[in-house]
Amino acid sequence: MNRKHFINELETLLEVMPGTLREDQHVRNLEHWDSLALLGVLALADEQLHGQVDADRLAKCVTIGDILNLLEGSTVTKNPQQ
Repeated sequence: MNRKHFINELETLLEVMPGTLREDQHVRNLEHWDSLALLGVLALADEQLHGQVDADRLAKCVTIGDILNLLEGSTVTKNPQQ
């Protein structure tokens, strides 16, 4: 999944207008950023990357860019069954 595609998916997940999210935005300032959004990002990682992201590390992300870096980094553990 490329960065733009993830941001598009995140906009859908958070129910915001397309094209409104940026990598430098603080996720905690987003209206719909909550525990369900975290679960949604974990599900996206599983679906799109066929891997698991450490939920604690995801919860510590400050910006959308931080989430993208986490998803692109070595912290994604590939699911062996996929």
